[in-house]
Amino acid sequence: MSVKTVFILIVANALLSVVFVLAYALWFAPSKASVLAVLDVGELYRLKEIQVATVLVKRDSTDEDRALALKRANAFGLEVTSLIESLPEECRCLILARGAVVGPAPLLPDLTPEVRRRLGL
Repeated sequence: MSVKTVFILIVANALLSVVFVLAYALWFAPSKASVLAVLDVGELYRLKEIQVATVLVKRDSTDEDRALALKRANAFGLEVTSLIESLPEECRCLILARGAVVGPAPLLPDLTPEVRRRLGL
């Protein structure tokens, strides 16, 4: 094999490798890339606690109102859990707990307001 043939083979292999890497990066990698979002679960529980406490300490609340507030508080954990389990599929993203993110996260979408709205908080 001559030096010219070896050089042509090396260049052809390098160009073919670049084409394959670019094709993977453009067609396959974006579909598997995860988008991140944050959710403040602690805030959801604090808001529910305030909502229930407001009903419990209100003077004109009936026993039925108080019992209903406690019943809703008991069901809240299951409601939040099922909603959190469905969120990644809906947003096609990986959800991080707000407490797991160190520092401000201005570039990460915050799903907390949407979840608050869904839970009626």
